[in-house]
Amino acid sequence: MLDRPATSFQAIEIEGHRAVELPGSGRDPPWRAVFGLRGPRPMEILARHFGLQKNRIATVHQVHGDSIWVIDAARTSDPSGPKREADAMITNRAGLAITVRTADCLPILIWDEVKKVVAAVHAGWRGSLNAIASKTVLTMRSSFGSDPGNLWVGIGPAIGPCCYEVNGPVLKPLRERFEYWSEVVTEKGNGKGMLDLAGLNVRQLMASGVSAEAITVAGACTFCHPERFYSYRRDGDSSGGMISGIVIGA
Repeated sequence: MLDRPATSFQAIEIEGHRAVELPGSGRDPPWRAVFGLRGPRPMEILARHFGLQKNRIATVHQVHGDSIWVIDAARTSDPSGPKREADAMITNRAGLAITVRTADCLPILIWDEVKKVVAAVHAGWRGSLNAIASKTVLTMRSSFGSDPGNLWVGIGPAIGPCCYEVNGPVLKPLRERFEYWSEVVTEKGNGKGMLDLAGLNVRQLMASGVSAEAITVAGACTFCHPERFYSYRRDGDSSGGMISGIVIGA
């Protein structure tokens, strides 16, 4: 089990572009986690920041589902090949950064210092209703033997409950699937409510066995801060995507 508090977010600039980081360089093995990197060619910028070649950055074609791509160092040959459809990745391969792209949805990065495994999760409302964060934790256990009690989790910038208004197609299944739904929704009385997407995922992670003390939430709302973050709900199709990624051994 964890015997010390979770690490803290640090605001950084990478080649003039803002991001936040959870530094783990003093850990064994060392790992690095960056959230909310935007700008031109962010994958190239992230690769240089991690000290990696661009082909050591793995991505997926995100489809707002709950599919998980497991990249096992003992089996997978070329994770830099054609993109797979998935919304989460897990790997035990050192020197390979796994990434997700967001612009209001949650970027969730997970690491297991004991089994030397990391995960990257894209959790929008659809993925959250399907408990993709919990499923990722369970897949880390089934694929690599990870104990949820040994996991650390960072939840990056995303749209906050101050701005995330949802209606029936979200609220109805939320009420049906999660008994604690009223703790993550503020109802407005008109068939709509304000959803705490980060809070929903924190509850799911805790239900999966992750310690509350091991979960760090950035808390910055993407909608509220156009100078720092992209937001699809604010900017529509003109919005870009922010990259969040994690790597072991860089």
